[in-house]
Amino acid sequence: MAKTKVNTKNAKKTDVWYKVLAIVIGVVLLFGLAVAIMQPTGLMDYITLHTQTAMKSEHYSVNNAQFMYLTHLTYNNYYQTLYENYGSYMSSFGLDRSLPLSQQKYYGSSSTSWLDTCVREVRSSLTQTLALCEAARAAGFELTADDRQTIDDTIQSLKDFAKSNNYSVSNAIAAMYGSKGISKGDIKSVLEMQILATNFAQKLSDGYTYTNEQIDKYYDENKLDFIKADYYSYEVKADYESGASDEEKQAAISAAKNKAEELHKRIEDGADFVTVITEYKKELATAEVEAAQKALDDAKANATEEAKDSDKKSAEETALDDAKKKLEEITEESVKKEILTTAHTTSTTATKTEAEEWMFADTPAQDGATKLVTSDESATIYQMVKSAYRDEYNTITIRELDLKLDDFSNKEAMKEYADKIIADFNGGEKTGDAFDALAEKYKTDKITVTSRGQIKETRKSTSTDEEIIAVNDWLFSSDRKAGDLKYFEFEDEGLSIYFYEETGRAAWLVSVDSAMRSKDLENDINSYKEAYPVTVNEKAISNIE
Repeated sequence: MAKTKVNTKNAKKTDVWYKVLAIVIGVVLLFGLAVAIMQPTGLMDYITLHTQTAMKSEHYSVNNAQFMYLTHLTYNNYYQTLYENYGSYMSSFGLDRSLPLSQQKYYGSSSTSWLDTCVREVRSSLTQTLALCEAARAAGFELTADDRQTIDDTIQSLKDFAKSNNYSVSNAIAAMYGSKGISKGDIKSVLEMQILATNFAQKLSDGYTYTNEQIDKYYDENKLDFIKADYYSYEVKADYESGASDEEKQAAISAAKNKAEELHKRIEDGADFVTVITEYKKELATAEVEAAQKALDDAKANATEEAKDSDKKSAEETALDDAKKKLEEITEESVKKEILTTAHTTSTTATKTEAEEWMFADTPAQDGATKLVTSDESATIYQMVKSAYRDEYNTITIRELDLKLDDFSNKEAMKEYADKIIADFNGGEKTGDAFDALAEKYKTDKITVTSRGQIKETRKSTSTDEEIIAVNDWLFSSDRKAGDLKYFEFEDEGLSIYFYEETGRAAWLVSVDSAMRSKDLENDINSYKEAYPVTVNEKAISNIE
């Protein structure tokens, strides 16, 4: 599924993965081919790429071909993430696949390019990776047969994907990673180092143990990292034209702050926050409708006979329709979604906003408390909905099977297939392993059934998507018990079958444990970086394109 339905920990070793590599491998490496303009960004001589060593430690090294591969892989991962979230607004981030990385300006910077950004990240991640590889070697820690199979499968997937899109492997690599000089062997060697480093880091992390006293002490010392608050907020902004005079600006600012004080007073005196803001937003929207209606009336009065006879909707008519629609869409439910926020702060935040200081004071604001915070040209009204708290609910262990709608003729056929899978499971051994095995059993040449395996310590999703909320509500219902099974549909995507396996630790405790492991792992990695120095060839890296 494309949507993130649950918040998980350790499902794919993401915490350690990020700490060690800060980049993603595996199936993501295929993304570049799927979205790139299939034109190599320029071929570098194979010999040059392989005779220059970019970085090395005592027993491991990375040549320029491998460094270039990682640089473009990092770029592809950025591109994928931003594309999924911002789509057609990619250019605002400086991303333009028609240009070399060195000419794509990072977030509009005049001095930093996406090449600079990606090279810097690769250097940092490789310093950690090589140091961890050395530490793993010293400890006698090696890749397993399963690890090597995963690497072989990844390389085979690259070859298969290239073939299915009528490209040679070298052309596919060039399109995704910048040069035909990068070989399958280069990619395989990088994967071996990355997985070795990641698995060793995971072994380190799994080996840390903490007493209840240590956990309580860490929590007390870093409490702000693990508590949050739910609150309403609404900002009243000064409204003036771009060419307004100083006097007009000041009048608009005063009007905005006076209105905010008026709204705040009503709420402070007991009026419902959502109701007050809904009424005010309707007032503003009604004024926009009236202004649009007047503009339309004026336009009609001054229109030519030809314009009056035209069936084409005028700009004024469109503006009026938009204003009316905006007014109709204002409901207490929609406003509540807009103004309700869950706030977090951290122990390490150097400066907190006035609102954060109020919410997370030693004696925090209580439920229902209000506050008005002014700035240069606006004022924001706050009301505490749920005072500073930590997540006491229990995490859960689940398993998931996914079906893609594109594999079926219609939704009914997909649901019938899901029912068939569920009936099979209910008629046999109701274990997690048996559930996962259904993916292989019901996979065909035309139908893909994906198993996510055991997903431990799953947290509640914070998504506001109604489909995901439905999944969240079912998974974390007080009625949920081990062995429960249900599928949920996702519009235009497919469906997911969920198997509830067991209840886990409290969410706040999982967060504290994770933070402690992350900190200890970071300390170990830093010690390995000192013990196993990595040499950087600046001249070689400067040739990366």
